[in-house]
Amino acid sequence: METKEIRRLLEKDEKTKLFARVCSWSIKDILNKDLYKEKIKTIPDRFSSVDDYFECFVPHLLEETRTELSSSFTSLSKAPAFEILSVEKRTKEFSGRSSIKVFHDVTLKGYAVDKSEKYEPKCGDVIALSLAEESPRIDDLNPLLLAYVFSVYGDFKFSVHFSRSISPDEKHSFRFGVFLMALTTNTRIWNALHNEAANSTLIESVLQENALATEQCVSCGNDVDGSVRDHVLDIIRATKLNSSQEAAILGCLKTRNCNHKKSVKLIWGPPGTGKTKTVATLLSSLLKLKCKTVVCAPTNTAIVAVALRLLALSKETIVCAPTNSAIVEVASRFPSLFMETSTLERTTYGMGSIILSGNRERMGIAKNSILLDVFLNHRIDKLGILFSSSSGWERSLESIIDFLENTEAKYEQHVHELEEEIERIKEDEKKKQEDEKKKKEAEKKKKEVEKKTEEGAEKKKKEVERVKEEVEKKEEVEKRKKQKVINIPTFGEFVKMKFNGLSVVLEAYMVDLHTHLPKSKISSKDVKKIIAARQAIRRVRYFLNDNSSRDDFKKGKFRYNIFNRFISVDALEALCLLPKCFGNPGLGSFEDTRKFCLQNADIIFCTASGVANMTPSRIGSVDLLVVDEAAQLKECESVASLQLSGLRHALLIGDEYQLPAMVHNEECEKANFGRSLFERLVHIGHNKRLLNIQYRMHPSISLFPNKEFYDGRITDAAIVQESHYQKRFLQGNMFGSFSFINVGRGKEEFCDGHSPKNMVEVAVISEIIANLFKVSCERRKKISVGVISPYKGQVKAIQDRIGDKYGSLSGYHFFTLNVQSVDGFQGGEEDVIIISTVRSNVNGNVGFLSNRQRANVALTRARHCLWVIGNETTLALSGSIWSKLIGESRTRECFYDAVDDKNLREAMNDVLLDDVSSSFGSLTIRSRNEIRNAW
Repeated sequence: METKEIRRLLEKDEKTKLFARVCSWSIKDILNKDLYKEKIKTIPDRFSSVDDYFECFVPHLLEETRTELSSSFTSLSKAPAFEILSVEKRTKEFSGRSSIKVFHDVTLKGYAVDKSEKYEPKCGDVIALSLAEESPRIDDLNPLLLAYVFSVYGDFKFSVHFSRSISPDEKHSFRFGVFLMALTTNTRIWNALHNEAANSTLIESVLQENALATEQCVSCGNDVDGSVRDHVLDIIRATKLNSSQEAAILGCLKTRNCNHKKSVKLIWGPPGTGKTKTVATLLSSLLKLKCKTVVCAPTNTAIVAVALRLLALSKETIVCAPTNSAIVEVASRFPSLFMETSTLERTTYGMGSIILSGNRERMGIAKNSILLDVFLNHRIDKLGILFSSSSGWERSLESIIDFLENTEAKYEQHVHELEEEIERIKEDEKKKQEDEKKKKEAEKKKKEVEKKTEEGAEKKKKEVERVKEEVEKKEEVEKRKKQKVINIPTFGEFVKMKFNGLSVVLEAYMVDLHTHLPKSKISSKDVKKIIAARQAIRRVRYFLNDNSSRDDFKKGKFRYNIFNRFISVDALEALCLLPKCFGNPGLGSFEDTRKFCLQNADIIFCTASGVANMTPSRIGSVDLLVVDEAAQLKECESVASLQLSGLRHALLIGDEYQLPAMVHNEECEKANFGRSLFERLVHIGHNKRLLNIQYRMHPSISLFPNKEFYDGRITDAAIVQESHYQKRFLQGNMFGSFSFINVGRGKEEFCDGHSPKNMVEVAVISEIIANLFKVSCERRKKISVGVISPYKGQVKAIQDRIGDKYGSLSGYHFFTLNVQSVDGFQGGEEDVIIISTVRSNVNGNVGFLSNRQRANVALTRARHCLWVIGNETTLALSGSIWSKLIGESRTRECFYDAVDDKNLREAMNDVLLDDVSSSFGSLTIRSRNEIRNAW
């Protein structure tokens, strides 16, 4: 096929993809901040049509992508770079379609580039290739050649689409490449915005204000039906929800089966109000009711947290007991065999109806066995093994039944095979002896010849003796080995060895069956049979362990008769009741097994971005969508989930007063691109159910944010009001539950030209942490400490100062320390939170520290103690929420000057002295004591 035709078909196939748009940009375009400036309009509160809704996000998404690429170009020296070994062109034409794919395989030479971190290719990466002989600079990338990674083969080879055609000579000239950005999430959003065939039923209900959408459907009644309510109330009682949490769940369940109208429900969950517990309880109810639900969240961390909470609520208990009357007769003789049968046995039954889909590494799957049981790719592997025609469940079950039914015959066959082996060994030994005799005769003749030669005769004799000795040793070793092989076991030894080998494999398959098959494919009755069979197998195993080596475990003897008449009968009866198949269609391919898992699951967890993989052909029809942390999700990121096949109802859980999604471009942020669907619906009048009791913060900590952000509508739970608990925790601590600590003369410096740090605050925080660690060690009291700052420069400065002093290397497991930015701490909590505000200037300039949502997150992470470190003057002059906090701390007598504490004062002095020394070299202006005394 001609090159022009290939290009034409390629362009036709790729014209609607985001990467195709990116390919049209030059380096000049990527660096041009005004490229889409005129197209960036403020995203409206209401929309006239679905097309209008989709189109309004497109220019913002393009500008965000351009901004991320531009940032990569301006910091190219820090980007992961790699050396290229080869670039090979490949073409694939699809039969029956006028479509052709042209791509290239890129093979890396290694990771010898010193200036950057190791590059690990991932699908969705955008990289730039260079002809330069060294790690590329921005000039080396012109003319620009971008590559989109769509397939990865190990660490050193991957397949790409190029942004333009390349000549054969150019293909062999590429020397280096550099990673620019991951385009996967933006591509998924782009595809959702351009998906003409998607379900838009629910999207229509979020375009404009629609008060009716938040009200109960009259046609469906005003309450949950009795059986459903009983199920739900049982779960609610078990989880001890409060009235606001219970009302939120029942309100959602009232509309789950409504076919008369579409609805989007909102649950408002301020910090510490048990949002995750509420969502998990709701999902547990939906799981009981077999309501097919997709659950998504902005990040892997957030979705894993909800999944773990649901799994903790979803374990089921099944009672099993022996049913064979014959066993009762020997129970008095062998009571240890039947101890299990009267107890409850926990199983993983039901997990097969729950699926977690996503990135194994980012979700921490390998470190958590519970998550592994519901992780999609792991389940696909397990089911592939279970239903393998050559060595799966059915074959394993048949093997052990056959063995128990024909134990004596199997033993006789085994003995016969060993006897034949013995005969073969004897014949081999006889032949070997004959060969050895011939060898000795040859050696004898050889010796006679050697005797005639005087020179070296003695030496050769010794060598012959040495070789002979080695040969004899080897023969002895071989003889011992063969003696082990030909050792004929007793009947008991054979049965024990064979049964244990077969039963261990079968038991593993049994666990996998009730763990990985969905409830629609394996009933509780079948699981009870499996558990009964496992217990019967264990009884046989216990009996064999205790009796197989006894003298009377022989044919016609007492213990043999017990085994043959009762134990094997018990096991056979249980095993023969087990189903050999579970209505599974052919699960040969990976894709077929994935469809089987997704289509039969009741609850599916994934990130909002990962919903793009939940196509109708894979997942089937969905009843309900639940979006956790919905206020952290850009509205355009919600589009894919709102398009799920069959979807008519959605539940959004979040808090618009906490941090929204990250937006890289300033113009896009001003245009509301970071605003969530949750926030917009609240803004246009949709109702939201408030969770109004907080369980995290001591009242002295919750008082200010409750009043400032939630108009005092949040009530403190009884558990956080128990003063004796708080007093025990505060013993030995430096300040009260809530305090502002003024560091006065701290100096703000800027790292990398934009992120400030304050080394005086770093010193104060380091001293406070050291004191907390000391208290924890002396009192052997568990303390978790979090240090938060809005600025990355300050976070790094604190981490550098502390190092790994309080990490795992410290050898002290009672004390934990977590240093992060405010954005990274959203959703987290610790016993003690220390906030470093950093800014220190005379004009009250606090920059993005004044952001109310960021302040809310920072001030609501502490359970027992919240200490804010900062410059009183700067914060008081800022006119922001921090000036109110200064006033609050003075009114409540929670204001402290760091200089009033000897240790903190000395820590600050040391920093100031170091600053003076670095500014004036060895020039001594005043002694250390003079400076200290000047405070």
